Amino acid sequence: MNAKLVRLLALPAALLICGCGGARKSSLNPAYEVEKVEAEGSAPVVDGADAARKAALGDALRNALALVVGVYVSQESMVSQAVLIDETITSQTEGYIEKYETLKEWRDGDFYKVRVLAHVRKEDLTLKLRDLEPEPVKLGNPVICFAVAETVDGAKAGVSAAETELKSVFAGAGFLTGEGENCDITIKGSADSAFNTREGLGGFVSYRATLSLSADKAGGGALAAVQDAAGGIDLNDAAAARAAVINAVKKAGPDLKDRLLKALKEKSVVRLSLSGVRDMNHLSDYMKSLKNIPAIRGSWLRNYSGGSAHIDVGMRKGGAQELSVLLQKSPKFPLKIVRSGAYDIEGDLP
Repeated sequence: MNAKLVRLLALPAALLICGCGGARKSSLNPAYEVEKVEAEGSAPVVDGADAARKAALGDALRNALALVVGVYVSQESMVSQAVLIDETITSQTEGYIEKYETLKEWRDGDFYKVRVLAHVRKEDLTLKLRDLEPEPVKLGNPVICFAVAETVDGAKAGVSAAETELKSVFAGAGFLTGEGENCDITIKGSADSAFNTREGLGGFVSYRATLSLSADKAGGGALAAVQDAAGGIDLNDAAAARAAVINAVKKAGPDLKDRLLKALKEKSVVRLSLSGVRDMNHLSDYMKSLKNIPAIRGSWLRNYSGGSAHIDVGMRKGGAQELSVLLQKSPKFPLKIVRSGAYDIEGDLP
């Protein structure tokens, strides 16, 4: 196994031994949080103790950073992107470690060892890690649900082949798929297949399917839509109808997925629900403060009544998670976050 992968996978387990003190306010800038972790490094004594000490210290700092990375990155990402994580993050300690203390250093045979207490900048690290995640995760990791009405020769189909195939398309692209009410986006539409012909097919049957789909945000509003059609051939009517629907989804599904990703990037709007609004002047001051945040391209008041307000916030980059962090750090109006979803935030105004 790759040595870098071994180190990245093994270090999170060492967290139980070395310890991770949890997020604390930075002593240099209280607006940011740091993770305080202990880690140990070693290096062979080749060119004298001073050179070995420096190399062991560098190894300890890299190990400290890898400990924190192991907490915030999924095991799947750790395995699939181990080399990239090592090259872009754990090998560049100066960009992420705010400061460190040398707790102990000693010589052990032909090796020099150093133990440190490192202060790792949580925000800087998590932002970098997000760059390594799949596109759906960067865009809020929305849960995709499916509601496709399917018919065969005008009769309702018992099982939707379109939904099953669509789940495969979106899950394969890194989207979370779900059922029920906990959906951020729902793929809606219809899939209708009808008999085409049996002639000249050597005992096979041909069906033709038409597909119409849209991706709708919870609360309303279509983000993307597609239409397509395809044929399918099999030994009997049911199998041919199913083949036609699956072929139509294979044509339209990737296109819908790409259009949805593009729409999420271009139309990243977060619904901000506020409580604790004292009066219109209070709300006006808060709206003005949003204009001073560079990541926000615009904000629109949708409703204000009885101390509550609903604001649509357009993001230049990022989504609800990034906006939540920015709103909590506002110097004049630090928002108390009550709940944060993929595309919505609820908070109390100070």
